[in-house]
Formats: sequence, C-alpha cells, structure tokens
Amino acid sequence: RAEAGAGAGAGAERREPLVGITDESGRMVRWRKGLVLTYTVVKSTFETEDHYQKVVNAMRLATADWEAACGINFQHLSQLDAGPVPAVDAPGAPLFKVRGFNAGGEYIALAFFPNEPVERREVLIDPSYFADDLGFDRAGVLRHELGHVLGFRHEHIRSEAPALCPDEPLGNTINLTDYDPQSVMHYFCGDVGTRELMLTENDRVAARGLYGPPDGEVRYYA
Repeated sequence: RAEAGAGAGAGAERREPLVGITDESGRMVRWRKGLVLTYTVVKSTFETEDHYQKVVNAMRLATADWEAACGINFQHLSQLDAGPVPAVDAPGAPLFKVRGFNAGGEYIALAFFPNEPVERREVLIDPSYFADDLGFDRAGVLRHELGHVLGFRHEHIRSEAPALCPDEPLGNTINLTDYDPQSVMHYFCGDVGTRELMLTENDRVAARGLYGPPDGEVRYYA
C-alpha cells in the first residue's frame, strides 16, 4: 500500500513521466474506461467537525486537479458520510472510503492501488494530518494519495532520485519517461520534491497517457 510518510515526505503514496504499475503479464494497471471513482468521507472517524470539513475540502481540490489533468472522474457521495457505509458489494456502495485512522504518526496518509483487493480500498488519514505544523499542503497530500489510487507509484524510487530518498521494491513497475523530481508523486527528500505536491506538466502528460484527455477537452457524440 502507498503511504505519505511523516518523516521523509508526504504524499508526505503510457510512455510518459511517473512510475506506473503493471500486472504479471506486463499490462499497465488502471481503472476501466468510463468508471466514476465514487467515495465517501466517513464523518464518524474524525475527531471534530473541523477535521471532517478539512478532509472534504482537500478531497474536493485534489480530485478536481486530477480531473483537470486527465480523463478520470471522481464523485463524493456526501449523503453517505454521516451514516453506515454500505457493504462493498451492495448497490450504491462507494468505490472507496476516506476515513480517519490513528497510525501513531507512522504515516500522514495511506492509500491503495487499483489492483488491490476491494477491502483495501481506503484512504486512511492519521491525526498528524491536522497538525498546525504539518509542513505540507493538505490538498497536496491527498493529490499524492489519489495518484496511487489512479495507479501511480512513487517517483523517488527511480535510480535518478537522490540516495537519501526511501527505497521500495520495483517489481511490476514501468518508468514512464524522464525522472521528475518535482512530481506530485515524489517525496520531499534529498533536497528535491516539494511541500505543495502540485501536479507538474509531466504528471499531467503522464496521466493523459494512461487515462486520455480530460472531459473538458473532448466533445462527445451519441
């Protein structure tokens, strides 16, 4: 699973930039065409109304940035936030949940990849995410985590990254052109990366390569 580490960097976790995921046969991993990535923000898992609203707002900004970059669509099923979340196989269930989880500061946020089991389809947010001295843009942390949800690995695992950046297993990955030290998927480590975690032009080109252009650039016909 992908993590935004509190120490090395946060979200601080195709022939285009970024590092993608492949299956055992070498085919690239992504969500099927036309699928709307629905989610709920589980209100009861956050300590305060303010924390819940911060996550709702940050998710709105983060999903909008990915939607503007490529042909993917998210939908917040806000009507489910305050009530019991339907079972994963129930009609109307969200594709994934965003919820608070006390990880003891082991990570700021943690996400999943498209090819993981359905029971792992959660974006977990540690209480450290709400600290006044977080040091990272909160929407940026979720932009990073949603990059994992879309099927992108960490950029700093590439051989061109500084030696001080964390290592990860490279199995079932594909380099999608040039290394980008400013990528939204790069930890803030080895004097590179950013604390804003914005999508770079390389990130946008990569996302378009995997998911096609955003809806705003396409005229659809019946």
